[in-house]
Amino acid sequence: MLFPETGNWRQGMQHVSAAIDETFGEVVTVTPMRPSKPNFPGEPEPEKAVTVVAVFTSPAREIVMGTADGVTPVVISTSQPCFSFGKDVLPFPLRQGYRVRTCRLGEEFEVNDVRSDGVARIVCPVTQLGKQSERR
Repeated sequence: MLFPETGNWRQGMQHVSAAIDETFGEVVTVTPMRPSKPNFPGEPEPEKAVTVVAVFTSPAREIVMGTADGVTPVVISTSQPCFSFGKDVLPFPLRQGYRVRTCRLGEEFEVNDVRSDGVARIVCPVTQLGKQSERR
């Protein structure tokens, strides 16, 4: 049996999720945003902000932006920053537009989407607000 100390597989995966946070996690502050008018940014609700541990990744990717001479593709390198949280870490459901701020570097991000990884974590692609820290 994969997780003999637990009664089921999902419970065992919660232990794996905790180990992921312990190994790769960093402290972040999640700030809910009060919805505003359509197409306008929401209002931050700092009184509801919580500090938790999340895993930050920013895998590199390439985007083809047309062609330079009609034949040769113009390729731009970029990254897709993403946070992942244990399913039970936050006291409220994470939503699009919420802000995530890394405590170590002070970088701030806006949540673009909220998805389950299908097992034990929540995955959130984000957009960085402001400049990337030179210390990263």
